[in-house]
Amino acid sequence: METKELRRKLINDFGKFIEDDSKLEILESVFDAINLEEKKSIVPDSHYDIVAEEREKYISGENKTSSWEEVEERLIAKYGL
Repeated sequence: METKELRRKLINDFGKFIEDDSKLEILESVFDAINLEEKKSIVPDSHYDIVAEEREKYISGENKTSSWEEVEERLIAKYGL
C-alpha cells in the first residue's frame, strides 16, 4: 500500500474511532505508548554482558549442554520424577 493510500485509510479509520468514546480512549492509549520515551532497562548492563559471554561459550562448544531427554533421565534417576 502506498503512503498516500495508507494515509487516506488511516484518516478514515481515525474518523470512525473518534465517533466511539471507548475506541477513542484506546486510541489515546496507543498514542501515549508511542510517544513515551524509551525507559532505561531495570536489568543492569552487567547481566547482558554475562548472557553474551555465556552465549559465546555455548556457540564455541566450550560449555557442555544436554538435550531435554538427557536432563529428564537425570531427574528421574536422581528424584524419581
